[in-house]
Amino acid sequence: MEWINSFLSSKSSKSIINPEDECDPQACYDSFKEHWHQVCKLFNRVQQLPSHDDVLGVVNHLEQMATLLLYDIRRIDRLYMNQCSSQCLEYLFDEHILDKLYEWSTRSGRYINAIRCEQLKLYKMLVTHSRHILLLHETFVNPLIKLLCSMEEEVFSNEVENLLVDLINQLSALLMQNVEFIDLFFQEVKKVQSFIIFSLLIPFVHREDSIGMKARDALLLCMSLSKKNKRVAVYVADDSNFSILLITGLGGLYSALPNVLEDILVPDWHRFTPDDVNEIKGLLSFVTSLEFSNAVAQVAHPLIRKQLEELLFRGFLIPVLGPALLQIDIYEQVAATAYLDLILRTLTNTGLLHAMLQFLLEVDFDGDKLLDILVQRLRSENRQLCLVSIAMFESIVDLNCEDLMLELVFKHLQPCLHLMLSQRKMFLSFDPYCQSFEKFLTLTPKCCQIVEFTSHDNGQWYSLKNKQSLYGKYFAYLCDARNRIAQCQMACIAWNNLYTGEDYCDNSAGTSLERSSGYESLNCSSEDTKTEEYWEKSSNYQHKKQLLETPKITCIEQSGASAGPFLSILMEKLRNYLSNSFYINIHLTGLISRLAAYPQPVLRAYLLDHSLILQPNVPSIFEVIGILKQQIDDYLYQRSNCLQLIKFARDLLVDRELMLVNQRKHNIEQHNKKLEIEPFQRNISKRRSLGISPISSIFGRRPSQVDITIPVMLSDEVQFNNIYQKFNASQHVALCAVLLSEWLKELSALAQEHTVAHFANLLK
Repeated sequence: MEWINSFLSSKSSKSIINPEDECDPQACYDSFKEHWHQVCKLFNRVQQLPSHDDVLGVVNHLEQMATLLLYDIRRIDRLYMNQCSSQCLEYLFDEHILDKLYEWSTRSGRYINAIRCEQLKLYKMLVTHSRHILLLHETFVNPLIKLLCSMEEEVFSNEVENLLVDLINQLSALLMQNVEFIDLFFQEVKKVQSFIIFSLLIPFVHREDSIGMKARDALLLCMSLSKKNKRVAVYVADDSNFSILLITGLGGLYSALPNVLEDILVPDWHRFTPDDVNEIKGLLSFVTSLEFSNAVAQVAHPLIRKQLEELLFRGFLIPVLGPALLQIDIYEQVAATAYLDLILRTLTNTGLLHAMLQFLLEVDFDGDKLLDILVQRLRSENRQLCLVSIAMFESIVDLNCEDLMLELVFKHLQPCLHLMLSQRKMFLSFDPYCQSFEKFLTLTPKCCQIVEFTSHDNGQWYSLKNKQSLYGKYFAYLCDARNRIAQCQMACIAWNNLYTGEDYCDNSAGTSLERSSGYESLNCSSEDTKTEEYWEKSSNYQHKKQLLETPKITCIEQSGASAGPFLSILMEKLRNYLSNSFYINIHLTGLISRLAAYPQPVLRAYLLDHSLILQPNVPSIFEVIGILKQQIDDYLYQRSNCLQLIKFARDLLVDRELMLVNQRKHNIEQHNKKLEIEPFQRNISKRRSLGISPISSIFGRRPSQVDITIPVMLSDEVQFNNIYQKFNASQHVALCAVLLSEWLKELSALAQEHTVAHFANLLK
């Protein structure tokens, strides 16, 4: 069929009349009728099947008719006249042209797809340029429905598929504005009721080409229609396999991903970047499917959302992702953890996140919760697994979800068993002078203080070797801390508990996923209540109800004085600061700083209040850092080139900071030049799953504040060697010292800004 399609395409470019040209309306109408008369003659030929010349003749006449019709419609629009004033359009309806064209196409034999192309083009033109009045005409709707129904469950060329999806896209947009016509597109196909424009799109759900992109956009319009029309919602949920196909396809795409990430070259790789997504086999398809599922859940009717949530939980998370995360091989665990991090940063829909929380908090794997298993992997001696685990917990903490934070932190801190008994009713008194910020600064290694003082005297404090860097700028830390605390406060505004340490045993410490912070409320609305009533009619309702019930955590552990496994492991990793990889230290300190941005008193005090008296077996961040300071000073002061080592480390980190910022900017520019944004990815700039780790991972500051002065266009090898240099033991300790010095400024700024925020709230 390609030869006839290509030939028709070449013929279609030779229209006699330009619809933009001026033309006499009567002459246009007469010409339109004459072309139709010629088509009728070809229709009425005696032979059973049309010849090649017959098909070409019909196509040529149809092209001219379409051009004349388009001219007439545009003329009417320019005159602001009623569309029915178009003589050509009235003639089209009165003569049943569309219906006769469809009937003839069914007898066209091997040329049927070529004729279908012309029909689809004609319908698309009419829908695009006409108003909804067309849907009132049976002579327009009936042949359109016949054509669409005839195309279900058939295989076509790319040209036919492209035209079909374009037409359905236009029809979906038209129905969004005119929902009263939706019932017209419910038809019985092969003795089964079908919402025809939706069912034709289902085969394109996981297509990776431009046709698939347009089909997914049209499917989202259908999902939006389901909110406006209950019949559409019930059809999608009960009579179609759309949700099953979407989630099983997601599982299939995940299973095709590499079990081991063999091409990781950079020593600080910890999560997928845009380049990774584009280059790792199958990853772009998986992300596309995941984002589409998220978009469907955002716009669909509650019936469909609940079904999608259940299927994600039962059909993907438990049978696919769960076993992947529990593999024995370390390198397979690295890949699976990175995929989990990607999923957490991609999903934004409340319902799908609800399923993720159930997966992490409730599912039992050999007696352990998945979240507890992942926490223990922070202890891993494998650098790569440790890095991706820290990055994954950064994503979890960034969700600002009360239930997750309760499980990780607050159920261990809320009873105040980590404090000495005398402190349990006193630690909440807020220090208006914020002496903790000074305490943090006094923990700076002395060797760093001397170099900073010398640099300040030499006028190099804010401009190192004429390079504009954020290094050493305390004001930048204050601004960043203020923003992070404010954002975290807003995200936690809907939390059930304040976690002050005073409200323990006064009320249930348990919370509900219905009030997890950072998301829209999951409390049932009136629409959701109707959905529940519908589900109750299902024979397996009780099973679904039990599965989807929000978990309740009704008690807090009261035995022992530990600050909890998660915090204890972080403090343990911090104790090993000098033996850790430098890149692990970057992300470890970043994660602790992120926790310190939470405004809840029990956590803020544990991390930032130096006056707390903790139980003997509870690690104190001030004690741990104090020991590190002493270890660093003892080691470096034994080196005759101590100051040179610190200056080397400082300059190297500044160069690395600027190099990464430049590389990031260059990559973004190159990526934007060739980026094809899928229609449903309208908020791609907010995509959390693909963010390159910002410079805040190095010094806790935003790259937008850095003036870029280093040229970007260096060879890949030179850039790699500049960013990832190899260090001897002395250089490693010096790097750790400089990083610790900067981190203490960050913690100090957080302590100060918490005090400012506290008094600002009192004045409101």
